[in-house]
Amino acid sequence: MPALNPSGSHLGLILPLCTSSATVGMSLLQYPLFFAFLQPYGSNSTAKSDKTANPEKISGLALSRFWSAFLAPAGSLIAGVALTSTASGILASRWLQSHTTLETTAVSKWYAYGAVLALGHLAFVPMVAGPIWKITEAGKSSDEAASKLEAGNEGALRTWLGWHTARTLLVDIPALWCFAEGAALSFWVI
Repeated sequence: MPALNPSGSHLGLILPLCTSSATVGMSLLQYPLFFAFLQPYGSNSTAKSDKTANPEKISGLALSRFWSAFLAPAGSLIAGVALTSTASGILASRWLQSHTTLETTAVSKWYAYGAVLALGHLAFVPMVAGPIWKITEAGKSSDEAASKLEAGNEGALRTWLGWHTARTLLVDIPALWCFAEGAALSFWVI
């Protein structure tokens, strides 16, 4: 079997795979990051046998402040990566279709499917925006009790984590799979 000789076109075929991998990586990183806000901390967290102990959590004001600072840079990065995956997937698909051979046309479909799925990441924005808005707005109201703020933020964070998991499983991982399949097949065709 001859060795692969990478060319400039191969880099264009790898880009959607790289950006989709970054999307999945960032998605997975968000689990330990945000589950930390749901865990008890402090001296009360070790007293599991005492049923009257109320373990403190940082899902109150700290979570609201974190989301407020985290949202703009993280949202821009994630949207940029998702749009890059979509655009580069479309370009790779079109480039492969321009060769008009049976093999490249079949491979181009993997890139097209991946591009649609990568764009699907952004389709979840309305579902995840609601819980995020509740969390960030809760931090702006100074008259609420800390326990009420914590309970509301914890519920909103759990809702966000549910939508985040659905998005990861339904569009992010399948997009990565499609781009990986397309990249793997394209190196044997071109």
